[in-house]
Amino acid sequence: MLVKIPETGIIKEQEFTIKKDVSIIYGYNNCGKTTILRALDQAFQYEMMQQFIYGMVRDLAIYIPTNRIVVSENNTDELRLNDYEDFIHYQKDSYKDYSLHLKRLRDELLKNKMVHNFICHAVYEIFNIDIKEICSRYSDGIENIINIYLNVIWAMTWNLDIAGFTEERLREFLAEQQIYILIDEIEMFLHVNIQSKLISNMKKDFAGCRFILTTHSPLLLTRYKNCMIYNIKDGRLQETEGDMYYEDLDIIYEQLFKVNELPIQVRDDINYLGEVILKSTEIDSKRIAGIVETLRKEYPNLCRRYNVMITKAQNIGDMND
Repeated sequence: MLVKIPETGIIKEQEFTIKKDVSIIYGYNNCGKTTILRALDQAFQYEMMQQFIYGMVRDLAIYIPTNRIVVSENNTDELRLNDYEDFIHYQKDSYKDYSLHLKRLRDELLKNKMVHNFICHAVYEIFNIDIKEICSRYSDGIENIINIYLNVIWAMTWNLDIAGFTEERLREFLAEQQIYILIDEIEMFLHVNIQSKLISNMKKDFAGCRFILTTHSPLLLTRYKNCMIYNIKDGRLQETEGDMYYEDLDIIYEQLFKVNELPIQVRDDINYLGEVILKSTEIDSKRIAGIVETLRKEYPNLCRRYNVMITKAQNIGDMND
């Protein structure tokens, strides 16, 4: 699907083709990740309204922002939406008090035992924690997932009566629906072990959906095979080349997140020891001894990691002394 993104803040006007089931956008703070999701949300809302006017809404989308932990204790009224126009306007209004929106979803959807059980099962699959009732306050990570699931289920069922659905029928129905799900910083409050299996679990539960996610997590970029990865540069999405599925995280840190795997001097010293072993440089016994002493004194973890190389280079240095 081709989406025309309007110019919004630092984000430039551009076209974005959604090529795969999962698109992940990463980037530095203040590069525009949240802004581009909001711009995409705006583009989807415009498209939905045009489709509504012409009598058929095909490309339903929902945007889930970062402030998705319920803090509101207000009582909520039953939400009545007559058509897609009401749905679109309600979505816009919900961002003004998103906590109240989340409270409303809990009050309405969790009354349905099948929805309640579906979300409890999802929590078990993701966290390996067996919760029987969603009636008390859990960790922010679990609350985060509960509220994401509630938003997705609401977007799929707001205009339907699902009271008569069995648990099996609900699971089948949710897996069949095709909507676009935009989630800002999906990894919020989540342990890396949970992050590693999050996308796969959500795609299993909502198999027909397409996800557009933003993240600061290098791990998320490597744990789902059928995905596109984008960086934001100068206000534009740039596709990241190469297969990142289970790529070495050190490579992800260094190449995509610009985090040095090693201090620059240590990297140069270890490269030198490698050249000594390969006999591709002049052997300087004093330099080798100094490098080995520094590494063992200041970087014991790196010494264990590069122990074979350090030992071989040291032996060469001793024999050349």
